[in-house]
Amino acid sequence: MGLEDAQWDGFTGWLADRLGEMPVASVIDAGRSGANAQTHGYDVECAQVQRLHRGRYLLRLSTTLMIIPLLDAYDGEDVALDCWHHDDLFEDCTHGYLVSESAEMVADLMTGWFRQRCGFTGPDQVGFAYMRAKSLPRSAARPSSPWVVDRAAVTGRDDES
Repeated sequence: MGLEDAQWDGFTGWLADRLGEMPVASVIDAGRSGANAQTHGYDVECAQVQRLHRGRYLLRLSTTLMIIPLLDAYDGEDVALDCWHHDDLFEDCTHGYLVSESAEMVADLMTGWFRQRCGFTGPDQVGFAYMRAKSLPRSAARPSSPWVVDRAAVTGRDDES
């Protein structure tokens, strides 16, 4: 195994570990390090991984910049696993997508994409952007909570009229 192979293998393992740490709905965008729409236009080889429920990942590959997809759910339970889809579900995804439960497979596919398809000479040419999913505040009133406001206490009346 040459130095280049060892570097890519190390990158693949590192990436699989990072994917496994992602919370649901978080997104990793990967592409040419330093590339951006202002200087390189929108024709940029990129990969995007979004974490789904049940330990699943949505991987999308494209030769144009992608936005984060607005999904109606984060489970992907009705999508065939480990099967490449080219059904134009995503307008900005030029090379299809796949749903997998294997972080290792997703990392390996991303490595192959950048190394073989895009011609990157080493993992140092891959740059990342990470968007962590936001959690809504847990502020729902609970009956036992001292913060529940009694309408009668505020209005001084027992009815709503």
